[in-house]
Amino acid sequence: MSAAFIAPQPTPGDFVLATGRTAVILNANARRVTPAVRAEVQRVAPDADVFYTRSLEEAAFVTRRVADAGYGFVFTGGGDGTVVNTLDQIMRRLDETSAEHCPKFGILKLGTGNAVADFFGAGDFRDDLLKARTAPIKPLYLMDVADACRTPFFGFGWDAFILNNYEQMKRAAEHSALTRAMFKNVMGYLIAGVGKSVPELVVRQPSWQIRVTNTGSTGFRLDADGQVVERFAPGAVVYQGGARLGCFGTTPFYGFKFRILPFADRTPGMFHFRVLDFHPVAAVARLPQAWQGRLEHSRLFDFQLTACKVEIDGQAPLQIGGDAQGERDLIEAVVVERPIPCLQLS
Repeated sequence: MSAAFIAPQPTPGDFVLATGRTAVILNANARRVTPAVRAEVQRVAPDADVFYTRSLEEAAFVTRRVADAGYGFVFTGGGDGTVVNTLDQIMRRLDETSAEHCPKFGILKLGTGNAVADFFGAGDFRDDLLKARTAPIKPLYLMDVADACRTPFFGFGWDAFILNNYEQMKRAAEHSALTRAMFKNVMGYLIAGVGKSVPELVVRQPSWQIRVTNTGSTGFRLDADGQVVERFAPGAVVYQGGARLGCFGTTPFYGFKFRILPFADRTPGMFHFRVLDFHPVAAVARLPQAWQGRLEHSRLFDFQLTACKVEIDGQAPLQIGGDAQGERDLIEAVVVERPIPCLQLS
C-alpha cells in the first residue's frame, strides 16, 4: 500500500478581500424564511442590505447587483440550491468583470438539508450574522459542471432518484402541519430514501456502464482509509464499469450531515469522486456507516481528481447542489482554480 500523498496546492492569484457593507440574500420561497426570520435578520443586522428573491430571474438580477456593488460580506441562505446559485452567479459575474476584489461569504442554515451550511459550522442564523467580522476564513473550492453551474457537490444515479422522490413527497406533505414538519428534517429524507426509493430501486435495478477519464492533473485512487493506492496520468481512464451512484464533491456532506464524500476536503484543489455499484439493500444495511463517512464495500471506488469526463451508457438522472437537473449521458467537471473565501462559523 502506498503512503498517503498530498497533491501540491494550486497557486492561482488569491482574491483581494473586499471590505465594507454587508448584503444578505435569502430565498423568499424557503419555508424557514418566515416573517419572523425576516424581522430577526433586520434586527440583528440593521445596517445590512437584505434581498429576498422569489425566482431565478430575480436571483440573477440581485446577484449581479451585489457582485457589482463591491460588498465586503455576502450572507445567503434558504437551502443548498439557493446557496449554490448565489455563489455561482456572483463568482461568474466577478469573472466577467475581471474583478480582483471578492466578498467574504457566510452560509446561513435556513434550508432543509443544509449540506454547505453544515460544512462551515453554521448554527443559529442570528449568531452567525454577528460573526461576520470575527470569523476566520475557510476556502471553498467549486467544481464547474459543463453546461450547468459551479457547485461544491453533485451526483448521478441513486442520489438524484432519491432526491426526486423526496421533493415529490415533500410537496405532497404540504397539506398538513404534521407531515410538513416531518419532511423538513432527516426523517422525511429517510422515508423518501428507504421507504419509497429503495423498494423502487430493488424492482427497477437501475445501473449504468460508465467510462471515467482523467482530464486534469495527476489523479488518485484511494482505499477505505483515504490512502493513495494508484495514480492516474492526465488522459488515463480511472474507472470503467458499472455504476449505480456516482457522486462528486469538494465538501463531504449531502445534507443532514450525511458524510457521503469523506475525502472531499482532504486536498485543496481536488474533488472526491465516489462510485457505488452494489445492491440497494446492501446500501441500506450499511447506512449508519455511510452516514458517518465509514462506508466500505468491494464495489465502492474512491478517487481524487481535479477534472474528469464521465461517459454514461444511457441517460442517468443528475442532481447539482441538491436540485434535480434532468438526465445526462455525459458529465464533465473541473475544479475552479480560485477558491471562494467563506466564513468558518464554528
